[in-house]
Amino acid sequence: MKSIDTRKRFNKTVCLRSELDTFMNYIGLDVRMQELRILSVWNDCVGNSIANFSTPVEIRKNKLFVSVENAAWRHELSLKKVEIIEKLNQNFKKKIIKDIVFI
Repeated sequence: MKSIDTRKRFNKTVCLRSELDTFMNYIGLDVRMQELRILSVWNDCVGNSIANFSTPVEIRKNKLFVSVENAAWRHELSLKKVEIIEKLNQNFKKKIIKDIVFI
């Protein structure tokens, strides 16, 4: 298990944001928070026309599951899969999404 060095904090004023970031990283929430942010920026990354027919459902093990209204849109999105993954990951400057499954 990871440990947090508490000695550096005694008798010092520390930045709350820095401490929260350290804590979130320690308990593994930093990655989960980024995954949740991806769900919120879906419309910006894919555009309104695609967003009207698709909804991100969940993220499991760096795989984004997206519900799509019909087979025609599922096919269209499968052709744009690489582009969508790049846009989502660029938004966070980190490779969070490695694959997308259209359901």
